[in-house]
Amino acid sequence: MLKKITVSRVAAAVSVVLLLLPAAGAVFAQTSADEPLRAIYQKPVSEWPAPIIDEGIEWSEMAPLQLPKRPEKGSKEHLIAALGAKLFDDPILSKSGQISCQSCHNKELGWADGVKTSFGHDRQRGNRNAPAVITAMHRPSLFWDGRAATLEEQALGPIENPIEMAAELDRVLERLNTHDVYPEMFFDAFAANQISADLLATAIASFERGLERKTRLDLFMEGRHSVLSDNQIRGLHLFRTKARCMNCHNGPALTDGKFHNLGLTYFGKPLEDLGRYRVTNDPKDVGALATSSLRHIRNSAPYMHNGVISSLRKVVLLYNFGGGRERPRTKKEASDPLFPKHSKLLQPLKLSRSEIEDLVSFLEAL
Repeated sequence: MLKKITVSRVAAAVSVVLLLLPAAGAVFAQTSADEPLRAIYQKPVSEWPAPIIDEGIEWSEMAPLQLPKRPEKGSKEHLIAALGAKLFDDPILSKSGQISCQSCHNKELGWADGVKTSFGHDRQRGNRNAPAVITAMHRPSLFWDGRAATLEEQALGPIENPIEMAAELDRVLERLNTHDVYPEMFFDAFAANQISADLLATAIASFERGLERKTRLDLFMEGRHSVLSDNQIRGLHLFRTKARCMNCHNGPALTDGKFHNLGLTYFGKPLEDLGRYRVTNDPKDVGALATSSLRHIRNSAPYMHNGVISSLRKVVLLYNFGGGRERPRTKKEASDPLFPKHSKLLQPLKLSRSEIEDLVSFLEAL
């Protein structure tokens, strides 16, 4: 029988794994042809060693992310994004007049909020970690469970969520329409005499789509090879091969845009989160949550949907162990059709200490 899983047990488990790791050097330090990894990875991406991908997995190759062109100052697009930036930072959107989008997606905290799970109206605490909004433009659906299909839909969700901003949308629109500044700004941006929910969402989403920036990996793939150290290049190779990361984190955005159960459902416990099942009511989605983009990941600790992992090193240790493991504690749980099944993509990696350090170093360059 499995002992009760707690946050402290997860932290303890990854610490024990560290103590048991071999101290051997990285087995992937060089290729079979004995060509130094730096020389190999300074070639075009099309000539890089093939990644290890499980059979049947849809994936795309790494590539520099193509950022949207910055709108010309004074253009309609620029005015809409500037309006969105002001709204994003304005607590006028909340019931209390004290909470803005920036409260949980702070630029100085990697566009997240630096805590396990976010605080909202009346200091209520939510059950999920605030995703870094800088990467929101990449996702085919939004929120950890994918319940919003577009950034526009996502932008309005927290406003009316009773735990987050707790406002009534009609009241928010009334405030905006009678405000000293906003009616003119909306008219300049949209040529609209009335501020609507659709225009509000469009402005905020336009601002969020413009947040993304180049990473060191982007620059490396574009030819600026000095931006990655040797150990980061070793980490890149591990990411693509032995560590099996590209099964889920691939393409320019380093995400497959899908949902996976990592063994952190906490079924039947205080931290229980049934994930995408709450959206689809499909038992196969129990505990499945969105694959995060790894771009800028170093800036948005803590990690996982509930923030229980405090550092990238501990994230890697969890994956090295093969993810979380949840087994039925009773016959009733064993027969429950909703008892979670963790992703078959997760398996013990047997990374050495030095390989873990190299992989973490690479993740910090993303």
